[in-house]
Order: sequence, then C-alpha cells, then structure tokens
Amino acid sequence: MAELNLHAQRSFGRRVGTAAVNAPRILLSWEDWFTLSALAVCALSVAASVEQGKWVDGMPPLLPTAGAGLIAGLLAARIRLHWSVLHLAGILAGGAVVLLAAQSFADGATFADRVADVRFRMAEWYQVVVAGDISTDNLPFVIFVHAATYAGLYLGTWVTFRWHNPWFALIPGGVVLLVNISLIKGQPSTPFFFYLLGGLLLLSRVYLQRLQAQWRRLGVPYPDFVSLNAAQVAVTLTLLFVALAWSVPLGKQASAVKNTALFFAQPFEGLTNDVVRLFSNVNLQFGAGGNFHRFQGVLPIRGNVELGQRVLFEVTGVPGGFLYGTSYDTYTGSGWRATGRDQQRLEAGSLPQLASDDILDSRIATTITVTMHSDESTLFFPGVPLATNRNTVMEFSEVHAGDIVQIRSRRVLRDGDTYNAVGSLSIATPDQLRNAGTDLPDWVTERYLQLPADLPDSVRREAERVASGAATPYDAVVAIEAYLRQFPFDPTVPAPPPGRDAVEFFLFELKRGYFDYQATAMAVMLRTLGIPARIAAGYALDPKDQNGATFTVRKDDAYTWVEVYFPGYGWVPFNPTADRPSGREITIDPSQVPNLEDILPLDQLFPEDPLFSDIPGGVGTSLSQPPTDAPASPPWTLIWFLAALAGVLAAAAGGARLAWGWGLGGLPASAALWAKVQRLGSWAGIRPAPTETPQEYAAKLGAAVRRRQAATTLAAAYEETRYGRPDLVRSDPAEVQRSYVRLRNALAKKLLRLREKPEGGEQ
Repeated sequence: MAELNLHAQRSFGRRVGTAAVNAPRILLSWEDWFTLSALAVCALSVAASVEQGKWVDGMPPLLPTAGAGLIAGLLAARIRLHWSVLHLAGILAGGAVVLLAAQSFADGATFADRVADVRFRMAEWYQVVVAGDISTDNLPFVIFVHAATYAGLYLGTWVTFRWHNPWFALIPGGVVLLVNISLIKGQPSTPFFFYLLGGLLLLSRVYLQRLQAQWRRLGVPYPDFVSLNAAQVAVTLTLLFVALAWSVPLGKQASAVKNTALFFAQPFEGLTNDVVRLFSNVNLQFGAGGNFHRFQGVLPIRGNVELGQRVLFEVTGVPGGFLYGTSYDTYTGSGWRATGRDQQRLEAGSLPQLASDDILDSRIATTITVTMHSDESTLFFPGVPLATNRNTVMEFSEVHAGDIVQIRSRRVLRDGDTYNAVGSLSIATPDQLRNAGTDLPDWVTERYLQLPADLPDSVRREAERVASGAATPYDAVVAIEAYLRQFPFDPTVPAPPPGRDAVEFFLFELKRGYFDYQATAMAVMLRTLGIPARIAAGYALDPKDQNGATFTVRKDDAYTWVEVYFPGYGWVPFNPTADRPSGREITIDPSQVPNLEDILPLDQLFPEDPLFSDIPGGVGTSLSQPPTDAPASPPWTLIWFLAALAGVLAAAAGGARLAWGWGLGGLPASAALWAKVQRLGSWAGIRPAPTETPQEYAAKLGAAVRRRQAATTLAAAYEETRYGRPDLVRSDPAEVQRSYVRLRNALAKKLLRLREKPEGGEQ
C-alpha cells in the first residue's frame, strides 16, 4: 500500500513538473516567446527613452503601461474570438491601465478621490479645447502619452502575432524614439542601441517564421534550432550597424533627425501651435532653435524655467535694450494669444505702406545686423518691425494695417546667415508721454484693452490701489512698473494651477516670478485702468555679452516686456521685471547708437510721396545690401537617411542570403544547387511531385521557364553526386554552375512575372 502511495505521489509530482515546464507553451511556443522578447526590447526601449525626456515632472512610469499593451495585444492575437469582442476588451483593459496611471498623477487622499479629480480636470480641459484657451494642466498630456503607448503596443503586438508583420510596431516606435532622442539634452543613445538590437532580432525572427511556414508546406526539412542561429547572425549585424552609426559624431546624427522632424513639421505649424496651447506646461523642446519663446500664436505662462547658455545669434548696431520678435494681444487667464492677424509678402528692401497717422512723433528708424548661430524664421528688430533686406512675410492687425506685429523670413535661417533689420524706436521723453493725452485710436481700444470676463476683482482693486496717486496714464504706468519690480526674480516658480488666473496667482500667492509673470501682470493691471498695453516677446541684450558694438544673444536672454500705447507716440517699452533695466533706463538716446548714419526720423523714412523717393541715409544702404547666406553644409538629413536605408538593405540582403543557403552547408556543390532550384521552383508554383525522378522534374521545370537544357544538366549532375560512384565524376563543375545561374535567373523572372526569352532555339 505504501508503495502504491509512493507511486501515486511520484506520478503526481511528475505531472506537476510537466505542467510547470509546459505552462509557457499554452499560449506560445518557445520560438514565439523569442519573438515576444524581441518586441518587448523594442517597446521598453522607446518607453525608457520617453521617460528620460522628463517631459512632465513626476509623470507616472511608462514601463507598466507598455507591458500591459504587449500582454493585451498578445492575448488578442492568440484568443480565437470575434475581432469586435477582442478589441472591445482590449480598449476596456487599456482604459483601466491608463486610468490607474493617471490617478497616481492626480490629487486626492483616496483612490476614489483621485479618480474624481481625473474626471473633473479632463472635463475642464475639454472646455479649454472648445474655447480655444490655454491649458497649464499636465494631466491631459500624461493621459495622452500613456494611452498612445498602450494603443501602439497593443496594435503592434496584435499585428505582429496575427499577421506576422512587425513593421506596424517598429516604424511608429522608431520615429518616436529618434525624435525623442534628438530633443533630449545630451542625446542619450543607449535606448536606440537596444531598439536596434530588438528590431533586427524581431525582423529576422518574423521573416524566418514565414520561411518556416513555407518550408513546412513544401515539405522542405530545416534544422530544429534554426531560430537561434538566425538570432546570432542578427545580433552580429546589429553590432556592426551600431559601430558604423557611432563612427560619426552623435551631434550630427541628432541634428539630422531634428532637421528631418522640423522639415516634416512645417506643414503642420498651426497644429503645433495648438499642441503648445493645450499642453503649455509640458517641457516642449521641439521647435526651430529650441527657443524658450516660440514666437508663434500662443505664449503660455510656464513654470520651472530653464533657459540654457547656447548662443543663438549676434547683433550689431544697437546700444542695448530689447530685440522685438512678436507681440500678443489677447489675455486668456493662463497665457496670451495672438489673434486677428493678416499677412502680406514683403520683398527684400521694401518698406510697408503706412498711413499718415502711423508716422508718429519722437520715433527713429534704426538698423541692426544679425548673424544667426541657430535655426529661426522670426526676424528680430530694434523696436517695432519695419523692414529687412530679406524676402519676408509681414503680419499685422486685421483692424489696422499699420500695426505691424511680426515679420518672418520666408525660409528658416541657419547658422551663418545674416540680415539687416530696420525697426522703429521711441525717443519720447517722460514729459512728452505725460502730455500725450487720452485720445486713443479706435483700433487700439478695440484690440488692446481686452480682458477675460472672469478676471478676479482683486486684480482690478490692486491696480487701482497702486495707481491711486497717478495724475496721467504715464504716471500710472510708471507706478505699476515700479510696484512689480519689487517682486523678486525667480524662474523656478510653478505654472499657474489649472483654473487659476495667472495674474491673481502671481500677485497674491507667489509674490515672485520671472518675466512672463511680471509682464503679464503689468499689461493686465494697465488694461483694468483703461490704458492700452500688450506684451512683447524677444530678447534682452546683456551688457556682459557686449564686445564693442556687437552683442552675443543666448538662450537665457529670452524675455518678455510690456509695450504701452501713447497717442501720437505709439508703442513705448516698459520692463516690470527687476533683473533687467526699467523702461526709463532703456529709452534710446540717438547719440549712443554706434552708426549714426543708420538713424532716421520716421517722417524722413516715410516721405509724403514715397513713389518718387529713394530710402535715404544708411537705412537705404542697409536695406539694399544683399543678405549673406552661410555656405551649404553637408545634407546630413539625406546622408543619414541613405545610410539608414543602406543599413536596412544590407541587413535584409544578409538575412536573405543566410536564409537562401540555410541547411545546405554540408551538401556537395551540385546537390546544394539542385536544392536551391527546387526551392525556387516551389516558390514559383512548380513543385516536385513525390513520385517524380530528378530528370522528370527537370523536364517539367525546364519547360515551364524554357530552360530545358540547363535543367537537364543540373539534374544529371545531382543524380551523379547522389547515386554515382564518388571516384567517377563526368559533369563539368563550371558548366553545372552556368546551368544553375541560367535556371535561377529564369525562375526569379518568373517569380517577378517578367517575360523570359527562350534558351537558344527552345520554344
């Protein structure tokens, strides 16, 4: 009895052990596990790279979401149910995974509280989308990234295992990886190495799976562990390809990828603008030159500002102050938008047509020369933009053509390009501005007094308190500027919370900030008092980077300031941020400009009869001078595209050659050639019957491709090797090789459906 119990226990133990060993095979064979592993390496490489980008502080890890997408896609490919049921289950599972990730980013003490917070903030974000407002909430971006990760891997895994097509998984992941690496500081390439390794393993594995299926259908034998041998070859090819890629400096690789991304992004500039608007607090590094201000349609107020020291351009011809890039007219509560603009093409050296009312007093036109050291299309001016010696697109207010707000080059300027720019600067004195009065043009009051309907009353009351002793609009402007300059400069402050007015948040809670906060607060406070104001974005010239008459402009010179409109004098700059000079300190003294011949009163630049007048003075010379274009650099984008294509083709050719000769290494030469011909013939639909002799199959094959003689010669050589005496060789090896080549080429053309000429006199 004890022996029976012992036998039963051993049998049970064997069954448990067998079940444990075979458990992974319930869904997959070991070769499919190999495929899944290669796919997982690719997926996790992309997820790890995105996490390295630190697009959002505290973003939930992507690796669990990526793993969930892989598993869900695998289950959908292996479970035999109707596709609608499978994908509905996959969508529901994905929603649960994304919600779990999102709730960890939300606020709340309990899980239910955090889920409720997710629902509330997404509803709020939807209202922002509908209203065309600016969002500072990072939760929608977190949800988008996790949802895209899950969906991409779910579909990629499903297509790979259901249709044996890995490209649906590899191409989107590769694009995301390369663009992400090109934008990350330092361009870390470790994820790319693992992605390349996993990708080539996956391609070789899926291609081999197709071959194995075909070999099984045709009855062609192959070694049991052919997958492992193919993997060894794929790893070797990967290492060679990576060594080739690393032989060129990484900066050029990243620059090529970034330039390619920028090239394809240009047609979608408006869409990119919406991305900035809806995900304004994300660390968006994408853009020409990687500048802090993008000089596009929106200017969100962001937090934790990091600018960097990279040189952007050099400028000659201005004693200091600001360089104007663009301005914004509509305050949304969380940032600014540029609205109601028209465009006009302006030829190099041409002046815009200004009405007599736009030829203002106490303004001068002055010229600067800019030498670019980064990519940028927005041109920069000393004051309000007027003209340049490049072909441009001028943007102006749709309600007043004389209100020029931005001038952009028709092509992106590169490192080494130069241009001359003419801008209009105010030289009005404080007494002139005090006596300017309040007779404002209609286009100014319509456009530059806008405020959100829900602006907190506390902001209005604070503006009234600060300006209570002001006798004129100019005195109110100076009082508010001085008040805001008392707030400490701090670029590490957070962005305004979702649903919170930025000015109210800055004035009463932060009480410190950087230029976007201070400029916004001043413009909004002035508007509450009926004083027209806008914020301008560009660069503040730093005396520490001055060398003679030339300033070096870096990324950390990015700046915003306030421009106030005074009747008869136009836009006058003021600076409420304490780290740079105030408005009164940056008023230009014409005698300080290095090249006096480049200064011209505005009424002389725009005479009453411009049709018969040349542009006078040095301004005319500057505008007629052709710009300098940097020598063309090697087309790295094209070079790296061709190199990548060559690498893929080389890997594919190596894999095809390996697969073509697989399993034939130990055969005699004529037998190996005959086996290859049989394989090609089977692919072309000319399969040998089990009862056919080599000569019978040769006759059928030769007749099908009109190569009877070559087929007969090759079959005879095979029979001689297979059945003849080893010491008796009648066939000529050179003739056998020529017959194989003729037969192989004919079969290949048949596969490609090309018409083949008959051999000799054969018909």
